[in-house]
Amino acid sequence: MQTINRSGELLQALDRGESLPSNWYTDPAITEQEWQKIFRKSWQYIGPAQQLKNVGDYITGYVGGIPVVVVRSNEGLEGLVNVCRHRRHEVMKGCGNSKILQCGYHAWTYDLKGKLKAAPRSDREPDFCKDDYPLISIKVDTLGPWVFANADENCGSLQSQYGALLDIIKDSGVDFDTLELWSRSEWQSGANWKTMLENFLECYHCAVAHPGFSAAIDVDQDSYKLTTHEWFSSQVGHVRQSALEGKSKVKIYDAQGSVTQAQYHLLWPNFTVSINPGFPNLSIDVWLPDGPNLAKGFSEQYFAAGVDKSWAEELIHFNQEVGEEDDLLTNSVQRGLMAGIPSVGRFLQSEHLCIHFQKLIVKALSE
Repeated sequence: MQTINRSGELLQALDRGESLPSNWYTDPAITEQEWQKIFRKSWQYIGPAQQLKNVGDYITGYVGGIPVVVVRSNEGLEGLVNVCRHRRHEVMKGCGNSKILQCGYHAWTYDLKGKLKAAPRSDREPDFCKDDYPLISIKVDTLGPWVFANADENCGSLQSQYGALLDIIKDSGVDFDTLELWSRSEWQSGANWKTMLENFLECYHCAVAHPGFSAAIDVDQDSYKLTTHEWFSSQVGHVRQSALEGKSKVKIYDAQGSVTQAQYHLLWPNFTVSINPGFPNLSIDVWLPDGPNLAKGFSEQYFAAGVDKSWAEELIHFNQEVGEEDDLLTNSVQRGLMAGIPSVGRFLQSEHLCIHFQKLIVKALSE
């Protein structure tokens, strides 16, 4: 594509603070390239490791549209393309525990390592060998409490790309071993996935658009720290003293607790981690294209064992309010991008995480 072939020019423009052209957020051909060159060549979150403790436990998800099942066998975690070798029906649904992997279409049955064990009526087929039709393997690995899969055999390891993040999260006061999955929900939005993540990657807008958030977290440019790493970006802020003393001018949640840092991280390309001050908590989001002008995804909320239910619900409500405020912003941005005038925007230094993200986009699509 001509746009992608101009990668050198685009990278130079990003160095000058110019954004990607608007058609990168509205062109279906760009979205198709992203599925193939980004989502099928990067680590994609499948589910929490705590759901894979016992032999036979399994979870399902997608890697760039490829159905995936991760199952614990006697030897460890197995990553498999969750597509039957017969008529390509998805084999497993949701999550659970099973001694076998059996397709619900014609009952082709695989063991926990993906080897075909039974195919009804295949005994009448000449030269049919079950060993020729195992489930296709896919790379799988864990990062802290999370399980990821990658369809690219030549990808870097999870640890090499994101390992440093775990130490940063520890500094917040959150201990992964104490966290329990509280809830999981799916969402849809009226903006391109990149539009949404670029909003996530800066707090320049927070003082204007998030009065509650800005009352809880110090969003001043000199105290709210933005850091780029090769494959992830981090934002670290601190709870306001007025919030701890209950003197905020707007209603916020109770931010008192052992977690004193606010942390917001993006793991390339589409996995975010959010931590708020207060009782130990952590939420994740996975952001995906739903065509060029829409996005979809899911959220998981974690709290430490024994969390007060009313406090957890209060924080969830607070986060939902911030999310609704963000949706108003990103939907408006998407309408502007669809207009195509002006074609290019201008970033400021407070948005340098967005520039880093856009550079990764350009480099991925130009490979």
